[in-house]
Amino acid sequence: MKSNALLAAGLTSLMWGLTGIFVRLLPPLSALPVTAGRLLVALVVVLPVLGLLRSSRRSFKSALGCPVAYVLALLLTGYYLLATAAFQMAPVAEVALLLSSPPFFVLIFRRVRGAIPDRAEIAGAVLAVAGITLILGSKMSFTGELPVHHLTGKLLAICAAGLAAFYAYMYRILAERGSAPETMGVAFLTFGLGGFILVLILGLVPTPSGWGALNGDALLVFLGLGVLSTAIPTIGFAVASRHLPAIVTAMISLFIPLFAGIFAFLVLGERLTPMFIPGGMLVLGGVAMILRQDRDKAND
Repeated sequence: MKSNALLAAGLTSLMWGLTGIFVRLLPPLSALPVTAGRLLVALVVVLPVLGLLRSSRRSFKSALGCPVAYVLALLLTGYYLLATAAFQMAPVAEVALLLSSPPFFVLIFRRVRGAIPDRAEIAGAVLAVAGITLILGSKMSFTGELPVHHLTGKLLAICAAGLAAFYAYMYRILAERGSAPETMGVAFLTFGLGGFILVLILGLVPTPSGWGALNGDALLVFLGLGVLSTAIPTIGFAVASRHLPAIVTAMISLFIPLFAGIFAFLVLGERLTPMFIPGGMLVLGGVAMILRQDRDKAND
């Protein structure tokens, strides 16, 4: 099962790496309708699974009766909303760098609970984030003046990273205690509950949604955003969070800028920075250190 969870983690980072492409191809929309739309599209896509598979229905019913499943669903909904808003308010490279910080949050959470992180885990996290910084450094702005909306976007990105890390950390602790909700049930709740709450907010708060700018091409992009960058990675992240150590799951975020850069090069024609390959090697080296440490612990 652990190998399947690692595959789910890899697929999650791959699919989340597509998010920026879809958002760039959408017409100007605020973060609220974009997040609500992607969650509702994901819900519509997975509903047939709920109807056809008895195990999925059983998983969903079990999650409905588990209070912590609602907390997990809201954490991931918050991540989607805050990350989307951050990309719209601050430079993409800087937001991507901040969103790659969940490994540090996981190490902090563990330290708060009295567990001292291993040196290899700390070194691996530092090495990987250094690689991301090397890749994105040339795209970051270092002007003296910092607009308020840029600062707000960066703060939102940090909060989003914290939510993703807490989701992975909390899910893993529950799994170790034997009380973790089923992954498909959490995914269904994320799409349904998260989408419902955001649509409710859209209805109550009179803000321009920008839905009128949607055309046929934009709807196809929304479909891709909902299926490829929401439905699939939400399920994959839940599987990884339940079956892998939280620090390993948190490393998913470090691959997202790598995949995003590759997709931007292939789809949008954006140039890769000269530091992409050496930075990518540092990321891979850092992740390998953490995975090796986890394997050594399992063999002890």
